Amino acid sequence: MNLKFKTISLILFLAGALTAKGADLSDCFSSRSTWYEAIQHGNCGYGQLMGQTGPGTLMIAAAATALYNGSYSCGECYQIYGPGGTGTVMIVDQCPDPGWCDTPFPHLDLSPTAFNATIGSSVGVAMTTVKKVSCDVTGPIKAYMKDAATTASWFEFMVFNHKVGIASISVEDQTGKITEVPRRLYNYWTYNGATATFPVIAHVYSIYGDQVDIYINAPTGATLYEGEGQFGDPKTSFNTDNCTAPFPVDADGWIFNNGLVKPLNYDHPNLGWADWSNGVTVNWEDSSTPGAEADSTACASGTLSGNNAIQIGTDLPVLWSGKFKSLEFYIKTDSPVSGNLIVEYGGGSGLQQKPSTTAAWTKFDYDLTADLGAPESLGKPTVLKFRNAGTSPIKVYLDKIRLVPV
Repeated sequence: MNLKFKTISLILFLAGALTAKGADLSDCFSSRSTWYEAIQHGNCGYGQLMGQTGPGTLMIAAAATALYNGSYSCGECYQIYGPGGTGTVMIVDQCPDPGWCDTPFPHLDLSPTAFNATIGSSVGVAMTTVKKVSCDVTGPIKAYMKDAATTASWFEFMVFNHKVGIASISVEDQTGKITEVPRRLYNYWTYNGATATFPVIAHVYSIYGDQVDIYINAPTGATLYEGEGQFGDPKTSFNTDNCTAPFPVDADGWIFNNGLVKPLNYDHPNLGWADWSNGVTVNWEDSSTPGAEADSTACASGTLSGNNAIQIGTDLPVLWSGKFKSLEFYIKTDSPVSGNLIVEYGGGSGLQQKPSTTAAWTKFDYDLTADLGAPESLGKPTVLKFRNAGTSPIKVYLDKIRLVPV
């Protein structure tokens, strides 16, 4: 390699390292996690996870479309705070599932190893809290020239084994010409232009301003190169942050309050409470009658024929033990009921009640364990039911439904 070329580039590298930005990696934010089994050969191009270009760990994740960000999250790491524990994963793939991964809500599809470490094996999906962290990698940043018919005017390479995310890469050839190269959805950087005079330098810039150079001798495919160092750890202001796993429902326990309640201000079908009634048309915004309390602008109502029920459920499990103690709600009906209305979870024996007539709302508060026999996890398929156990139709009004915090 030309000595002058290497000396100038080394000066540029040192200058970039000295002026690196001291910026936070991330604050804690709410996410949701599922798991998948086809964890090898993800969209980030790392191949076998324990192979030559892999991260060397099974603690990995596939990021939802918004979080994947066109492959810019490849090689970044996130610390996950779940109901089963805390663990760090590296993004190696894009999560493809419609409804879970193609929405703005940050979703991570975890390897079975990562899911068991942070959530546990008893559920298939859970709410989590995550924050971006520096990856625990060893050695220098590396590049792998694509195994293809590369030339001096067209070649692609993948950069991996970096502590923090990559913002951009430029290629400098021996003539001093510098060309910015784009990043592809499959996490390769493409040079496509005038014939480059080799050897070249790939100037790799982190999202915090660090620079590391990788010297590439020739456009030969399937070749591995090591960089001249590693990105530094950016300064962080949240080292003592105590992120905790969130609930998939409102933290104050609200199920219905002028409508079915969604947590975290996210209107997403997999978050919060939903109408799971079958054979009953429920008006969830009934304003025809005054609500149970002064701030009630709407209640829920529905006419129940024999053995029909107003059912309220959630896709994500609610592990309520130690968090909530009872179910509270207001109810009234259009005619007296003689022990035929049952409130229950999951089709159990339930609790028989005699709600008041239409003249007044009556408030009930039932212990989740002693009265309702609630299972360990509320949600699908253990829905909350207000069921007509008799044969005559009953019109039921419900308001201010919530799980009462401990």
